[in-house]
Amino acid sequence: MKKSQSGFTLIEMLVVVAIIGILSGVLFASYTAIVRSAQKARAVEAVSNARTVLESIYQKLDRWPSAILNASKYGGYYVMDENVAIEFFKQNVLNVDCKKMGSTYRLRGKDRCGIVDPWAQDAIKRADKNLSGQALLNRKVSTGGTVEEHRIYFAVDKDGDGFVDKAEGAPVAKVRAKAITWCAGPDGGLGDCASKASMKVSLNGRMITNADNVYSWQRAQEVR
Repeated sequence: MKKSQSGFTLIEMLVVVAIIGILSGVLFASYTAIVRSAQKARAVEAVSNARTVLESIYQKLDRWPSAILNASKYGGYYVMDENVAIEFFKQNVLNVDCKKMGSTYRLRGKDRCGIVDPWAQDAIKRADKNLSGQALLNRKVSTGGTVEEHRIYFAVDKDGDGFVDKAEGAPVAKVRAKAITWCAGPDGGLGDCASKASMKVSLNGRMITNADNVYSWQRAQEVR
């Protein structure tokens, strides 16, 4: 009498491998979506916090400090550069990693380029701790763009009319707010206009969309 052989046949092995592959793909896609969602939530929080601290500084001082009014620009918009980050530290309105040395201040850690979005924070954490200045700003971010393109942008109501407009640095005609903030999203590209969410443009040879940008204001606050 012939003994039956135990174990898997080749076809059964292939089926098992295929099932494992499908499950792995589903799990990886789910994990990627969760990571993206978490990063987006962090970006919303960072942008909202930046707007809140701007408004709190104005309420505290009844004016805009020169560090905010004279912030550097990137792509035509004001960015939360080193001087703005140091002002936040001075006013104790945001947890900025800064060290005071006599009469001077030195930014450290994730804040050494200024206030950046979560995608840039991750890139800075992976960089050499001694890397700083333009070399760090030029560092590539894995999702697209450079650290410099991932700094948080802002505009404030300089003339006190209750609106932030293009003359004051807003990316749209007018926004009913004392201060607005935004970031360029994972790809690091703002696009041409914050109100055209589906627009795709070419930036330095790469295609970007401002559909992934993160804003501190709602469309209802925009005035055409």
